Amino acid sequence: MIKMKAYTVTEINRYLKRLVMADPILNHVSVEGEISNFTRHTSGHCYFTLKDESSRISCVLFARNFAAHHKTLKNGDKVHAKGQISIYERDGKYQLYVAEIENIGLGALYAQFEALKLKLAQMGYFDEKLKKKIPEMPSNIGVITSPTGAAIQDIKSVATRRAAYSKLFIYPVRVQGEFSSHEIVKAIQYFNQKYPVDVILLARGGGSIEELWSFNEEIVAQAIFESRIPIITGIGHETDYTISDFVSDLRAPTPSAAAEVAVKSKDEIQIVINKTLQNMALNVNQRVALMRLKLDRFSEKALIKSCYSQMDSMKDQINRLGKSNQQTVKANLSLKKSNLLGMGNMLQSLSPLNTLERGYGIVQKEGGLALAKNIHPGDQLNIRLTDGILEANVLNVQLLGDEGGNNGNKKN
Repeated sequence: MIKMKAYTVTEINRYLKRLVMADPILNHVSVEGEISNFTRHTSGHCYFTLKDESSRISCVLFARNFAAHHKTLKNGDKVHAKGQISIYERDGKYQLYVAEIENIGLGALYAQFEALKLKLAQMGYFDEKLKKKIPEMPSNIGVITSPTGAAIQDIKSVATRRAAYSKLFIYPVRVQGEFSSHEIVKAIQYFNQKYPVDVILLARGGGSIEELWSFNEEIVAQAIFESRIPIITGIGHETDYTISDFVSDLRAPTPSAAAEVAVKSKDEIQIVINKTLQNMALNVNQRVALMRLKLDRFSEKALIKSCYSQMDSMKDQINRLGKSNQQTVKANLSLKKSNLLGMGNMLQSLSPLNTLERGYGIVQKEGGLALAKNIHPGDQLNIRLTDGILEANVLNVQLLGDEGGNNGNKKN
């Protein structure tokens, strides 16, 4: 068996680096992709990833090249990056060392982000007037985040350090991946419908735009907007912004900062209590001073004058009411009188005496009105005229219709 020479890791990485650098294509290459995980170090060097639909490559842009031409680079930019591919010996990692970079537009995800942001803004989802007030000292805090991420540990640490009175109720969810957005929506609805808390923290650690994309989904934005409970977001790093941040009632730059906003420290609580007590004392003193001023104004002379003034006012009101009632009564009496006269004239026109005055008479038999069918020859009748009464004996009775001899009876 032939014994092979053992190379150190450094030797292997150095050898591969020489091979890569000797390749004419890799030594001067232009790569098209979308910027992700863009970070600028304190040294001024920039580190980011170029990606397409299925792959990604790490990139380095040194400070001298960034300062000259590329001060506006950001996540989501679609670029052409020109440079050299080499291997970083310490980590055995190959990367593109960028010398020139040209921005050619927004990437696909950022285009979706901007389109949804514009849509929700037009729908009023970001309206400051609709944002709910964050409670000063919440007793129960709902936390929606990954149970295994660094965010939950940061939130627990801050809450424990600042105030022991606040209780955390954790709803574990996936914060990235295919079904994560649906889990986040379900968690928000759970706290609103089944287990109400004072405030909700929606948090996760930093990541690329792809890793934070669950918080850019419209269904998550809608759930935040419709929540009756105030929601604080602490998503990613300070420079990361998601759609959820714009919709939420308050955006904190990190999960730890979100916990610090929700949970007041003991010193902050004491400040709030002192301020409340001062405001109460100030309000009481102001009310006492106002009441004292009012009492000073009401001296005995002022009270008597006020009483007489009120009495004069009441007399005027009584006089006005008396005149008004008198006019009303007169009007009613006049109307009643007119109605009575009208009724009298109507009765007069219907009176039998008026009929007698026109030459007619009223025939009566034994005090009652006489009908021909009840009268016989020889009967005595009284005939009342307008100026007297006649007594008459009946000689003959002929009923109406007897003229032809067929329809009536003749009494002899």
